[in-house]
Amino acid sequence: MLVNFWSSPAIRANFHITFSYRESRLYREGLHSRVKPDFPLYPLGFPDPSEILPAPLKPRLLRGALRFGSRLLFTVPLLLYEVWVLSRLLHRAAPDIVHINNGGYPAALSARAAALAARLAGVPSIMVVNNLAAGYRDPMRWLEYPLDRLVARSVQRFVTGSNAAAVKLKATLRLAADRCVSINNGIKLRQPSESVRATRQRLGLDGFTGVVFGIIAVMEPRKGHRVLFEAMTRLRRTEPNLFERCRLIIEGDGLLRRELESFAVQHDLKQACIFVGSEPHVMNLFAAIDVLVLASIDFEDFPNVVLEAMGYSKAVIASRLAGTPEQVVDGETGYLVPPGDSEALAGAMARLCADPSLASTFGRNGLERFEQSFTAEVATGRYVALYKSIIEAQHI
Repeated sequence: MLVNFWSSPAIRANFHITFSYRESRLYREGLHSRVKPDFPLYPLGFPDPSEILPAPLKPRLLRGALRFGSRLLFTVPLLLYEVWVLSRLLHRAAPDIVHINNGGYPAALSARAAALAARLAGVPSIMVVNNLAAGYRDPMRWLEYPLDRLVARSVQRFVTGSNAAAVKLKATLRLAADRCVSINNGIKLRQPSESVRATRQRLGLDGFTGVVFGIIAVMEPRKGHRVLFEAMTRLRRTEPNLFERCRLIIEGDGLLRRELESFAVQHDLKQACIFVGSEPHVMNLFAAIDVLVLASIDFEDFPNVVLEAMGYSKAVIASRLAGTPEQVVDGETGYLVPPGDSEALAGAMARLCADPSLASTFGRNGLERFEQSFTAEVATGRYVALYKSIIEAQHI
């Protein structure tokens, strides 16, 4: 979304932009690879908490005790330092509004420090929370409760990407209904670098007339690859004719890759599964598949991968999890299945294999929904309206 903001004609016409971030070589290189900033940048040399906290140790109890003690020792000094640096920057830059881009909540200490600094500087702020907030079941979160209360009092509006995330955040921070709004993320589609035919030829799919499914995700447990492979096994066993008419492209890399490759061999899935690793031009895969599968089982909110598939007129099968029901209309743009339910997932895949025209219909419906609700222009327009309402309220 940040790239969308910086390239938005609506935002450029109404606001002057400055951007501050915690300096690191990795972040700086990533930033300049995506955009060529023509606005002031303020990189800040904040320490990385991960470099201060002790490395993982065994036994688990000792590791937990050391991390607990480290937070007690380092968090408050780091927070005070970051608030001091950021408040000085805000006094100097004198913005009309501060947009704090966060991950989930609580996420970065610097994001929470920015909220306190904005309050000290007398500048209204919004905080964008891009995932489900963490509650207080974990004892490590108990220490952060006082800071959460300060953040909740300092931010004018919290913004989430989904209604599901808004419900969770309001409950965690005890926010009034009007303190948290949901603005769906929007994306600007990137264009493929090769034709669909060239991509399919490269993947060994030239001449294949069945349904091409694809999962585009890092290979870690929360993304549900195991559930998907169990669904493929069930499909091969119960609907062998339909199984012959499907192929699965697996894009990404991660801890589970070797396990998944072994699973495919052991369960006779290898002929249907195509592992492509990390695809440098992932839009080529979106264009080449017929159906996106997102079998996540946890830690999901409003995944951009679903929006990208819809923008490429592809049907989507997704877990009914967090914000995905706000993206996928079940039975209209794709199918929603219970998280972790390989039987339901296999059934959804079988229906699309039995009637490939259904995937095309879902894809067309998804594209229409994308253009109405999930483009970068729609999202940034909603942010402009929010910014203006907050700034105007400050001058009443």
